[in-house]
Amino acid sequence: MQGIQGEEYENVMASIQIVLQQKKPGLTVRHIHRLHKAAPEQIAKALAPLGYYSVEVQDDLTKEATGWHAVYKVVPGPPVRVDKVNIEVTGSGKDKETFQNLTETFPFKKGDHFKDSQYEKGKKDILSEALHNGYMKARFTKNKVLVHRKKQQAEIQLILDTGPLFFFGKTLSEQDIIMPDMLQRYFPYSQGDVYSLTALNQLQTDLYATGYFSQVVVEPQYPAADSDAVDIPVQVELRPSKKNRYSFGIGYGTDTGPRGNLGWKNRMLNKRGHTSDVNIQLAENGNRASAEYAIPIFDLRYEAVDFSALFFDETWEDTWIKQLSISGTVNHSAPEQQYGLGLEYLHENYTVGVTSGAANLLIPSGYFTMIVADDRVKTEHGIRLGVSLKGGSTNFLSSTNFLQARANGKIILTPWTGWRVLGRLSIGAIMMESIDELPPSLRFYAGGDHSVRGYAYKALGPQDASGKVVGGQYLTETSIELERQINDHWSVAAFYDLGNAYDDIDAELQAGAGLGIRMNLPFGQVRLDVASALSDADYPLRIHLTIGADL
Repeated sequence: MQGIQGEEYENVMASIQIVLQQKKPGLTVRHIHRLHKAAPEQIAKALAPLGYYSVEVQDDLTKEATGWHAVYKVVPGPPVRVDKVNIEVTGSGKDKETFQNLTETFPFKKGDHFKDSQYEKGKKDILSEALHNGYMKARFTKNKVLVHRKKQQAEIQLILDTGPLFFFGKTLSEQDIIMPDMLQRYFPYSQGDVYSLTALNQLQTDLYATGYFSQVVVEPQYPAADSDAVDIPVQVELRPSKKNRYSFGIGYGTDTGPRGNLGWKNRMLNKRGHTSDVNIQLAENGNRASAEYAIPIFDLRYEAVDFSALFFDETWEDTWIKQLSISGTVNHSAPEQQYGLGLEYLHENYTVGVTSGAANLLIPSGYFTMIVADDRVKTEHGIRLGVSLKGGSTNFLSSTNFLQARANGKIILTPWTGWRVLGRLSIGAIMMESIDELPPSLRFYAGGDHSVRGYAYKALGPQDASGKVVGGQYLTETSIELERQINDHWSVAAFYDLGNAYDDIDAELQAGAGLGIRMNLPFGQVRLDVASALSDADYPLRIHLTIGADL
């Protein structure tokens, strides 16, 4: 095949019978000549959908020692170009804004190379837009392409009849899993709203996301084709999930050491959708036991009141803490924004270096996080920004006065195919008279897997007279990382981290750098890093192992 290539070549080779039957056993000479004779017309037909209507083909068929040899020299001629696009709208939706600019948004402009595939896609997009806006009987009463072969021009003529506008009827469900009024609060529409396939898809997604249901079937009850009804009732069929879920796991992290987890979650304690969650973790460097009770409120998809209790002990370097925390928080946890207000009672016993103490604090707090990303698990372009504020006062049942503010951000960019740039920044400040009056869990430390790699967990910060790290009032951490994808499952990375916790603004930041390997899994990455503490004169090496999503 000569004279064509790319899409034109592939379309011809997939269409002409002499190619498709060339390996067919028992081909006779007569059959081969018949296939050869039909090939020029088949080539012309195969090129027409790609906009070539003046195709010329020179053919040659010879018998050689190795078999028959067919040659086709194709001159496709100039492509047909679009001269006019005329789209009219009739029906009840003709004056709707949705249908006012169809000619401008159609995928062809004057002078464009005409192709059948783009033409069909343009029609499909118009019908899809009509369906998503409630015009369920929309159809083309005219769809023609007039091709002027001599001028090599095409004129597109479409008439869209929108038909009547449809509306949501009653939504019915015979479920007895959650309270009926609670189920209705998940509906993204009301009876009488314009019918929308998007709203139905959203309803199904939101109901699955609750965790209450193992199966969700949302079925619109369309009226008969000859009916004049414009209301569409919806039937929702639901099956309950298993209420209890148990989990057990073992793992290892360079910050925690070996660890084991045991968990129990009740997805639905009652028909109001209350949930409970209990988790116990035993680790080399600390243990924790937590319990949580959640009550959905307001926007049931994203908002809840969470009551929790936490018992926690942890040891690192020359620091030991044991704490009991009881808190209540109002949370909003949408995909792109999370924020909340809370109140926590914290009792903490601690030893830092040679100093021991205890603290009782009543801590109001607030936080806000924004995440914008193409994919939060495997991100090509995305950003996460977060701020938090918490404090305590001796006038309100706290053993000391303090105000802590923290801000952090992470950005991921993919400037070239297979390459990612990851940047991270975190800053924090505590306003109080003496950091010694604050328990270690609320002080700032740097170093570790998610901080300055190359240094041990919480190994960076102000030191006491004995040289023990005791935590600081201020925090700065930043990182830049370049990641190169090897294949779908593996990547390699190089990084440079900088940061420290400190009491004096002019404190020196500590640097770490290294190389890492990444295993890409459906739930995120397993990251293994080897980092050197560059600010240490001996440049010691440290291994860091982490698991999680990008954002």
